[in-house]
Amino acid sequence: MICRTMSSVQTERKPSTEVARRSDGRLDLWVCTRCGYTYDGELGEPVSQTAPGTPFETLPEFWRCPHCTAEKEYFFH
Repeated sequence: MICRTMSSVQTERKPSTEVARRSDGRLDLWVCTRCGYTYDGELGEPVSQTAPGTPFETLPEFWRCPHCTAEKEYFFH
């Protein structure tokens, strides 16, 4: 049996250089607190037919997370 500690396991993580940002520099990513789904306004959302370039704030109040159906109030950025 071989046991390894976390210090013996090397994990390489490269930061993503492409991040959706608004013209004021703020991130345009909204994360669902229930399931972790990330809404990227630059990409839109194909399941709900939300067009690319649609800011989260302009989504209709009835919009729901496409993964867990959480309401908009469960998203943060």
